[in-house]
Amino acid sequence: MNSYLYDGSFDGLLTAYFYAYKDTDVHGIYRQSGYQPDLLSQPLTVPAQNDKAQRIMHSVQQNLSAYTMQNLYLLYLSELPDCDLLGLQYLRLCFSQGAGINHAKHHPVIRRVEDARYKVLHELDHVKGFLRFQQLGRHVFYACFAPDHNQLPLLISHLERRFSDQKLIVHDEKRNCALLYNLHSSIIVPFTADNAAELLEHSNDNTIDLFRRYFQAINIPERANPRQQARYMPHRYRKYMPETQ
Repeated sequence: MNSYLYDGSFDGLLTAYFYAYKDTDVHGIYRQSGYQPDLLSQPLTVPAQNDKAQRIMHSVQQNLSAYTMQNLYLLYLSELPDCDLLGLQYLRLCFSQGAGINHAKHHPVIRRVEDARYKVLHELDHVKGFLRFQQLGRHVFYACFAPDHNQLPLLISHLERRFSDQKLIVHDEKRNCALLYNLHSSIIVPFTADNAAELLEHSNDNTIDLFRRYFQAINIPERANPRQQARYMPHRYRKYMPETQ
């Protein structure tokens, strides 16, 4: 059995799909950084090839649907266990049955794909509402979070539209990377907790205090309902929300 290893990029994943599609003995598809060797499979490292990735992307969009392509991308961003192998199974299923198979919600592969899609997009909605910025300098703002799924690529268009006149640094603490927006374009770069600490060392922003005072002002102690509050403001986001600290 063969295990296909790729560099962690979406182009790399599509390249792995290109070579694994007709392989009848696929054990798994893994990112090189997280691969654990085993005795059951032979690892095959597949370098990202833009032409192969484009062939897969063009074929899916032309012969299947944009919805199918979006599902493959959301599966990749979900980073759920075996999500990359699930993507290959989903790709094979759609090409054999047609794009209409996406309506068969009872199918085990479609059900898992739809579940991953829901988790990623549901968390994205939460992130948009719970992301908190503090000012580092003139028109420069910093935010930190640690989502379950890789949300930075999905946040780009939202942040560029919502904060078009502000320079942004959005730090994904879990993946040690950050989205940088300079008023014209965005890029995702490596970014560690030490980099963040260095930036925040000389920050003199009272936004955090304002968040806390606002939270206290709207709070009614006699009507405290922690369970209901947790439904609208999950505990896993509160570490990065100054008003709850």
